[in-house]
Amino acid sequence: MLKTILVVVTSLLFASSLHAQELNCTIKINYESIPAANKDLLLNFEYELNDYVNNYKWGTDNLDEKINCALQINIKNVVGENRYAAEVFIGSSRQVFSANKTSAMLRVFDDAWEFTYVRGRPINHNTYTYNDLTSFVDFYAYLIIGYDYDSYIEMSGTQHFQKAADIASLGRSAGGKGWEQAKSGYSRIQLIQEILNTKFAPMRSAFFKYHFTGLDSMAASQVQARTNIARAINEIGELKKTADPRNQIIRTFFDAKHQEIAETFIGYPDPKIFLDLAQMDPSHQNTYEEYRKKR
Repeated sequence: MLKTILVVVTSLLFASSLHAQELNCTIKINYESIPAANKDLLLNFEYELNDYVNNYKWGTDNLDEKINCALQINIKNVVGENRYAAEVFIGSSRQVFSANKTSAMLRVFDDAWEFTYVRGRPINHNTYTYNDLTSFVDFYAYLIIGYDYDSYIEMSGTQHFQKAADIASLGRSAGGKGWEQAKSGYSRIQLIQEILNTKFAPMRSAFFKYHFTGLDSMAASQVQARTNIARAINEIGELKKTADPRNQIIRTFFDAKHQEIAETFIGYPDPKIFLDLAQMDPSHQNTYEEYRKKR
């Protein structure tokens, strides 16, 4: 019976994934750290960036449902004529099947963006040329889409991740800030390289299982779904044992998912799951300890 239910769920989720490529992105910009004269020069920037992201067809499919995402941009300072330094929170989410809840797909904080914006100059898409403003935005648009696709059908985000990788390569070749390999902390280029590296294919496979056989299957059987989530997380843990401790892909997963994972395992028959999670993801061990006590 469960197999029959999952076949139906598969069909519905496949249909859902085919309606999930274009973006519904909320973009907010904080200008408080820069002089009033520069704020005036950026007067239309938020509106133009929203138009650039939300009214562009990022893929070839004819879709009607959109991925909910957000860019929260904090302009830190002015670094030249019409040139600014910013830090950006990038987030996206998707609906969980047969549930009145959403699941975070991506949560990234990027503090190394420098871009040029000239008031009155159109912001245009150009796939093959590096631009310090649009290439940054395009990179994250494709990253968001790739993560969304991967959560519905295993490895189906590859074409979008490859587009993000191509942009990262252009940025690195142009010497753009934030596109170089970082010795520590978050790195755009390291993240996208890991996503496409076959060594980390088990991470993407586990990501799909976590969502499809886990979260999206809760309505069919909560017991089986939680078991499947535990198995997916165990696969991630096994991968982490052989991965560089500075890896981005596993860390990014837990940054987005730690709260959701902890909530999922409240009352789980094997309380050791929380100890395993704390060892696997020490950055969020306080969250796991908090939820372990809620049994």
